[in-house]
This record gives sequence, C-alpha cells and structure tokens, in this order.
Amino acid sequence: MSGTILSALFSHASQCPDAIAFIGQNSLGEPETLTFQQLSEQVCHYAGVFSELQSHCIAIYAENSLSWLIADLAAMYAQIPCVPLPKFFSSAQIEHVLSLTGTDTLIYDQPLQGFESCGELQECAIGRRSEFNHAFGHSHCVHGGILPGTVKITFTSGSTGQPKGVCLSQQNLDQVTSSLAQEMVKQSDLEKHLVMLPLSTLLENITGVYVPLVLGLTSVVLNGESVGLQGSSQFTPEQFAGALIKYQPNSLVLTPALLHALIAVTRHLPQLAASLRFVAVGGARVTPQTLVEAHRLGLPVYEGYGLSECGSVVSLNTPDANSPGTAGKILPHAEVRITDDGEILVRGAVALGYINQPLASEWVETGDLGHVNEQGFLSVQGRKKNQIITGFGRNISPEWIESESQQWDVLRSLIVVGEAKDRLMGVVLSQDVEKVTAAIVALNRQLPDYAHVCQVLLVLSPQEYRALLTANGRPKRHLVEEQVNLWCNDIASFENVIKRIDL
Repeated sequence: MSGTILSALFSHASQCPDAIAFIGQNSLGEPETLTFQQLSEQVCHYAGVFSELQSHCIAIYAENSLSWLIADLAAMYAQIPCVPLPKFFSSAQIEHVLSLTGTDTLIYDQPLQGFESCGELQECAIGRRSEFNHAFGHSHCVHGGILPGTVKITFTSGSTGQPKGVCLSQQNLDQVTSSLAQEMVKQSDLEKHLVMLPLSTLLENITGVYVPLVLGLTSVVLNGESVGLQGSSQFTPEQFAGALIKYQPNSLVLTPALLHALIAVTRHLPQLAASLRFVAVGGARVTPQTLVEAHRLGLPVYEGYGLSECGSVVSLNTPDANSPGTAGKILPHAEVRITDDGEILVRGAVALGYINQPLASEWVETGDLGHVNEQGFLSVQGRKKNQIITGFGRNISPEWIESESQQWDVLRSLIVVGEAKDRLMGVVLSQDVEKVTAAIVALNRQLPDYAHVCQVLLVLSPQEYRALLTANGRPKRHLVEEQVNLWCNDIASFENVIKRIDL
C-alpha cells in the first residue's frame, strides 16, 4: 500500500493503468469512467494549468462530479491550497469564505460574481478573479492567513452561521486516509464505493476519493440529485434506491438521516442490502435500536466519530471490533484522552489550525463529552456547550434525547430545550398533534424521568422551523431557546405558527 494519496494514484496508474478508478456522469447524465492512468494524466495536466495561472488558492464550487475530484487532486499535486465550497452555503457565507481565503481561482459549475472564465476543466469552468476583485481579495487576505503547509481548507457552517476554516496539511490527509485504508483492507469483497454526501464534506472527500485511491478500488461519484440528495437536507428515497440498484455498491458513508432512509427503503426492497459490505455512519449519534434494526435487515452499519480538526475520523466500529451504541475504537492515527469534566481531547493527525490561528496545543479540545470503556470503545454523549442544566440541577445532553427520538419518523425534527426550566420541552416541525403526542409518550417510556419531554411546540411552517437551523441543518440552540420563550410568553399571538402540547 502506498504511503500517500498521490503516490498511490501514480502507482496504480503504472501497475494497473486500465483499471477503473471512478465512475461518473457527464452533463447529459450519460455514464463516463476514469481509469487510473487517465486520472493521473488529468491531474498532472490541470496541476500544470493551475501553476501557469499562478494560483494561490483554489476553490471548488460544484456538484459532485469527476471534474470535482480532478480539480481537488490537481490542486494537491500542485501544492496549492484547495477550498471545497458547499453548494448549500448562502451567498454571504460564500463571499466570506472567498474573501477570508483570498481565493483567486474558482472551479465551478455555476458562476459566482467576481470571477471571469478563463478555461474549462471537464464539465466545469475555471474562473479567475477579475482585475478589480483580484486586487481586492489580495489586499484583504494576505496568503499568510492560510497557515504554511496547508493543502486543504475545510469550512464548517458553525452554529453562528459564519463558516470557520480548518487548515489541513498533506500529512494530515495522508495519515487519516492511510489509517482508514488499513481498516478497510481487512474487509473482504470491497470493490466499489458510492459517494452519497457532497465531496465538499471532508468525510466524504476522504472516504469517497482518497481511501478508494489508496486501495485501488472504484468509487462512483454522481451529483446529489442522482442519489436522491438535494441541498443539505432535501432527500428523495426513490432516487436513492435506484442508485443502489444500478451501481450495486459495497460501501457507503451516511449521516444518521440517510441511514434512516436506507433502512426505510430496504424494508420495501430487501435486495438493496445484498451488495453492501460496509456502511459507515457519522455526524451525529445513532441509537443502538437503529443499529439493531439495520443489522436485522442485513445492513452492515458501523458507527464512527470525528471532526474536521482531526481529519474527519477519529474512531470507527468495524466487523472485527463492533460495539453498537459506541463510536468504535480509536483509529491508529489518533490518541484520545478524557478530561476530568468529561470532554474528549484528541491528538495525532490534527489540523494545523484555523485561518490566521494556529492550534495552541497538540491536543484538540473537541467540545464533545464522552468516555472510553475498558475494551477501548469511545462513547460520545453530546456537546459540552449544549448541555442543558435544568431547574433541578440535572445536566442533560439534548443530543442524547434527540438521537433516541429518531426511531419515530414524526420526531426526526425534534429539538430539545429547557435551560433552567423545571421540565424539558421539544420543538417539532409537524401539524399532526396525535402522532407527535403518541411518539413523545413512547420516547419518554425509554428515558429516565428527569429526561422526559413534558411539553411540545409544534411548528406549523417549514419556513419558521428552518429559521432555527444552520445552513447544514443543525439547531441554533441559543436562538431556539429565545424563540421558544417568545412563543410561550404569548401563545395566543402565535396560534398560526405553533401549537402547544402538554403531556
């Protein structure tokens, strides 16, 4: 196995030049493939193009495609920092990222203001900052803001809505990729991966592009619509099922919401599980009941944990070491310790830092609460800053209750609040009082009494509910608390917006 992502690519191009590295679609939806040799030639060619353009920072603003991954690998080969831009970012967030990074070259399938086309990269265009904006960008972001040695800057939307850029080195990416590849090579019959998440998500960028490259496997890279995913939270199960039937992947990486979708479609089409050998799920806690249901349907689902500052993956359950309800064992590239107040700290293959802000310590403070059991499995209980302290002095993680609630379709949108209150309250996007009430009653039966949800606010309008979320669908918890207090203080004035259920 080659030690780095790029050396693996060139090694496979030399030893098995005609083997298919990636399967994708052109702009007409017609299938196209890239062999390892074709990919290596494209990467070298566009690395040369970027160097001739004297690019200092390259952003990719495009749907998942072969063009996307060529641009990403070409920037890596040219040693030019690359910024994957999520398509679901708002225009204000995009402008913030472009300005903060001083991006002067854009690979895009949808034009952005301030960039002029100067070439093509497969199905995408190559854009350069116009003269005016080029000067503007450089005056406001000296490249010193991007930490030395950075090859990738991954942005998270953040609870405040202002994206924060994490600077990753080649060594960071290589170590995490190699660590995952070491685990995957132990699994038999892994030949084809289907990319489900946007490649602008670091987790899928690594697991859907870099790990298959290192292992010499085939990865299927389609735009979101072709696999049923639109934006950050719109999903079409029928399209998802169709992609699974057509491509017969052996591995997937899913969020908990997509796992629930996979379980739902597999109930109706059990044959969907036949080709799957390894389904990793991360991004939020998954209940043991959900994992048991998945395995009952023949879905080989394994939960993991990580964060961008640690290269996206820190721990992972596998068929050889699996403990449902935990986030798995710590991977070889990482080391974990737990502070006295329960916070998870991680060392090893950590990021260089943030733009203009190197990490102050080799130990990354994750902000997550958890513990490691005697068998070495890591359990994650929720965000330290999100802990609710009730009027009775109980410390409760809202993520714990919210993850338990995912067993009921009608509670998928549940947000738990209750800071300094005598009882917990749930916020749910729904108009169905009866179904929500029944689900909350069933949920409470599984929880200790201090964690019972005793009151529910039904938000009747999707637009009102979305205002409570970040761009990637996470609750803005302080805003939710404020909005709930506002609603509850004058229920009558908001009767067209909410309904209250007392249990």
